[in-house]
Amino acid sequence: MMPDIKIKVISANMGDIVGTLKGEVIIDGRNYKFVGTAFGRYGGHNISVKLSPQARVWLKTRGYNVEDIESAMQETIVIGNFV
Repeated sequence: MMPDIKIKVISANMGDIVGTLKGEVIIDGRNYKFVGTAFGRYGGHNISVKLSPQARVWLKTRGYNVEDIESAMQETIVIGNFV
């Protein structure tokens, strides 16, 4: 089961090759914090995000696959669908 997600990037610190992101993802009307690392030079744009430990526990108890959610978040950010 994949929930509808909305991404909000709160801060981005971008370097020449690697950047870091902090933000929130909205799932089922609740906000969860995440951190991410963005790469944008070699091989195209890529990002790795990680939900907070509390978010991971809560989402697992709701029956969600956290790894699938993180993958969907990464794709959403790469295509630029965030605020």
